[in-house]
Amino acid sequence: MAALTVLLAQNMRYLPSHGGANRSNRILLEELAARGHRCVAVTPLHATEHRLSVEELLADLAARGVTGARRTADAVVYTYRGVTVHAVTTPARLAAEVLAVAAAARPDRTLVPSDDPGLLMLGTALRATPGRVVYLVHTLQQLPFGPRAFYPNASGLRLLRRAAGVVAVSRAARDYVGAHGGLDATLIHPPVYGDGPFPSSAGTAVTMVNPCGYKGLPILLGLADAYPDAPFLAVPTWGTTAADRAALARRPNITLVPPADDLAAVYARSRVLLMPSLWDETFGYTAVEAMLHGVPVLAADVGGLGEAKLGVPYLLPVTPISRYLPQRPGEPYPEPELPAQDLTPWLAALHRLRTDDRHHAEVAAAGRTAAGVFAAGLDPGAFERYLTDLPVGAATEPTGPAGPTGPAAPADPDRRRALAQLLARRSR
Repeated sequence: MAALTVLLAQNMRYLPSHGGANRSNRILLEELAARGHRCVAVTPLHATEHRLSVEELLADLAARGVTGARRTADAVVYTYRGVTVHAVTTPARLAAEVLAVAAAARPDRTLVPSDDPGLLMLGTALRATPGRVVYLVHTLQQLPFGPRAFYPNASGLRLLRRAAGVVAVSRAARDYVGAHGGLDATLIHPPVYGDGPFPSSAGTAVTMVNPCGYKGLPILLGLADAYPDAPFLAVPTWGTTAADRAALARRPNITLVPPADDLAAVYARSRVLLMPSLWDETFGYTAVEAMLHGVPVLAADVGGLGEAKLGVPYLLPVTPISRYLPQRPGEPYPEPELPAQDLTPWLAALHRLRTDDRHHAEVAAAGRTAAGVFAAGLDPGAFERYLTDLPVGAATEPTGPAGPTGPAAPADPDRRRALAQLLARRSR
């Protein structure tokens, strides 16, 4: 198999990688690099939830054992686990850095994730490497089409159809892009879980990662109020706002835990993991991870979470978000209008898992088995073969009539405003 040069052009930070999408992308590149391919990433230094300074990044890299990081006019360039990363320090220069790196590296494939406000990276990658762009579907709300899209528009869908290939990380994502975009996506579950061993948890806490409105913060707060003597852990990441942190801080039984690339230490303190998401999740890597560690998961019955639960209890009802308010400055997405939730099934499930040790052990064992079989069945070479076999110059063809996307003219100004707000926030 001939070695490829692969460029990742993403509008998310590379390191630290606390979100499912950027962590998945990082691990995919590391696996390709380990297999002998030349891998380069161009990403912003900053992220909405934490504006890193150059000094903080360098300290983080030093803690990871990275040496030889160097500064250019617009980026910090370093190599981590075989991948050369350009962390762009000047937000307005992100697209220009992609063009410059693409011209120098001449990649055979350019990967662009769907988490891309304004489709900035997609448009830049198509310009820099026409016929060689692979689109990675992680977040349905960031797609330019379909009923879940924040900013649906026909011109964005036309842009996406110029990609050589589309990869979906779950059946839910694959089915969504086929039904609403008429796109033929290839399903590849990223092998993001490591090789283990995965020590069983003996913790007592009820844990939630990324507590925010999108992910069902009201359910976490309601459960914490209902069980004031129970310990809760909250791991704030990209979606947690200042208001969310204030709401969490008002509960004395909720402890905030700093985010990390590896949450094994958090799972070790957990008896139950909450995933009460109120928007359509593409998959839910955290659900599989927690079950690998023997932590039962209470998940909302939305999007790909049912897929990630692997048939193990519990999948619980929620009233999903159906309306979003205008995007506030400094926030990653439009503000959700949070509907009232019926906590009854969540209270009942949590009560049983906290008080019935036998039942807890049964659910934990079923989760460990199902997640272990799933993780062991993932093919680390699937993505490599996909990129190798993809014809250069190919284009994604519609498989059927596209779903409603909305007229291009009214939606495009919203995308332009959103992109301008994003760049302005990062400049500040």
